[in-house]
Order: sequence, then C-alpha cells, then structure tokens
Amino acid sequence: MMCEYDSKLLKLVADDTPKTIFGLIVVSAIFIWAYIDYIPLEYLLLWGITQVIFIIARYVNGKKLSKYIEEENSSKLKFHTAIFGVIIVLSAIIWTYGTVLGAMFAPTPYEFVGFAMIMGIIAAAVLSLTPVFNVFLAYFFIMILAQFGVMIHFGTHAHSAIAAFLLIYMPVVVLLAKSIYKNYMININSHEILESHINELKKLSITDSLTKAYNRRHFFDAAQTLVSIAKREKSHISFLMIDIDHFKNVNDTYGHQVGDYVLVRLSQEIQSMVRDSDIFARIGGEEFALLLHGTSLEGAKIIAEKIRLKIQELEFEDNYIPFDLTISIGCSSLSERITTLEELYQDADKKLYIAKELGRNRVQ
Repeated sequence: MMCEYDSKLLKLVADDTPKTIFGLIVVSAIFIWAYIDYIPLEYLLLWGITQVIFIIARYVNGKKLSKYIEEENSSKLKFHTAIFGVIIVLSAIIWTYGTVLGAMFAPTPYEFVGFAMIMGIIAAAVLSLTPVFNVFLAYFFIMILAQFGVMIHFGTHAHSAIAAFLLIYMPVVVLLAKSIYKNYMININSHEILESHINELKKLSITDSLTKAYNRRHFFDAAQTLVSIAKREKSHISFLMIDIDHFKNVNDTYGHQVGDYVLVRLSQEIQSMVRDSDIFARIGGEEFALLLHGTSLEGAKIIAEKIRLKIQELEFEDNYIPFDLTISIGCSSLSERITTLEELYQDADKKLYIAKELGRNRVQ
C-alpha cells in the first residue's frame, strides 16, 4: 500500500492534520449523538474510545511528519509515513464498524444517516488524503464498499438505488482524486524546476563565468561578513592577493585562448588546496584573492608558499609545447593596525607590489 512520497506531498498532509482532526471530532460527536439511543452503550463506548485513540495517534503522527520533513530525516520520515498509512486504514475500519453497528441496531432510515456521514468524511478525505494517493484509495474503498454492502443488505428500492449510485460514484471519485494528485505533482515539479533555475541564476551571479571561482562582488560581500565575525570573536583572518607573473606575455605569445586555459587551470589547482571555510575568487584579469578564516599571518604565508610552489611545479602547454608559469602573492592579516576589510585588501595589494618589485615568484 505504501510507496515513496515526495516530502512536499507529506507536508501537505501534515499541515492539514489539525483541521482534519477537528472535523473528525465534530463528526464523531454527531455520530454518538445520533445513535446513542440505539447502539448498545458498551459497543458505542468501545467505538468512541477507539476513535479517540486514533485521533490522538494521528495528531502525534502529524507532528512527527512535520518534524522529520523539516529535519530532512528520510529514514524516520519513511517509517512515520508507513505509520500514517496504518492509522488511516484502521480509522476507516473504525468508521465502518460504527456505521455497521448503526445499521444493525438503529431503525430504518438511520442507515442513511451513517451513509451521509461517511460520504461527508470521504469528501473531506479527497482533499486531505489525496497527496498520499495509495493511502486514500485504501481508506476510500474500505469505507465505500461497507456502505455498498449495507445498502445491498437492506435491499429496498431506495437502498438499491443508492447501491447503483455508488457503482458510478466509486470510479468518479477515484478519477477525481487521481486528477488532484497529478495536479499536486505538476505543481511540485514546476516549483522544483523554478527553484533549480533560481539557484542556477544565483550561482551565475556569484561566480566568475570563466574560472567558476567566486567573482569580485561576492568575494567582498562574503569577506566583509567573515571579517566582522573575526573582529567580534577576536579570531585570526588573513587575506592573500595572488597575481600571475608576466601574464600579458602569455596572451601575447600563445594567444588569449591559452591565457584562458591558464586562468582556469590555475584556479582549479588553488581551489583544490583551500578549505571549505576559505573564500577564493577571481577579482581581476589575472588577479585572485583568498580569504583564510581562522588563519594567522604566519599560517597564511605558509599556505601562500605551498600555493606558489604548486603553481611553479605545474607544466602548462600550447600545442604540446610546454611552458612554465609563476605567481606572486601578497599576504595580510587583521591586527591592531589593520582592522577593516578595505585595509586588509590594501595591505595585501601593497605586499603583492613589493613581491613583484623584488623579482616576482615569491610570497611577501
């Protein structure tokens, strides 16, 4: 009966649980009031107690579904979805038991009272249970087939007319529920496609189109946040300015296509060396920046030297002709003298300029 359901469908069910429970309490009270003079008290009491137990169980289950949907805990969500299915099937059996008791002990035409209640419950279930379509089908057929049997049992012309109506009603409700379920799925799929496009646009807005590293704007926005946190927590944070040595010569000698290849390769190599907590970006033509969270100036220089050596050891090529490439790096860190992101950037840029003046291919 149970199958895998999209968490968005389950959320619809979970969100609808309080309203459903209120409706069940009202209908249960009306049922007891309608049949209290006819159904033996012990049977009616047993029905009422069982109904209360399952209403409480459904409330608790709805809370669990909401919790595990929010936590994205798929294993527990799957388990409580199965529990939900069991609760719904047993609830249908309880209602069937109640209406059969009514048909047995109450005089005609009280079987039509039970029938009207069941039809109202089914109408509500079309809306509240359709997101879990297989569960709805089980609930629906348990309820409706019992009513069909009651009508056939009485066998009068009026009862037979109702039984004939149910034969038409059953496929119509199934088709209606299936249509509603398909609309839910279309809406969910459309939302996921839209969400995917939004995420893609967001990603494009914060990344450099060539190297796929972060772009300048995102780098400084994110860096500003990290610098503020570092100042508040009095923790280390360092800034590396990285520049490709003689990059103009690469473009002039080998062409811009090779220049683009160099930028992409260098970006990939550096990104493979940094942590998830660090921020790496292309902030200019051949300029890159790296913000090192929780790293002192001494630690930043060690990392910068590792990056410099890595790039120096790489072998680039154009038409199978190899060529070497080096980088210069300027390092800066928060201190009593340097207290803002702008000052970090300016200090790292000055250090980079010094590294260039001292002969390039060095960390300063």
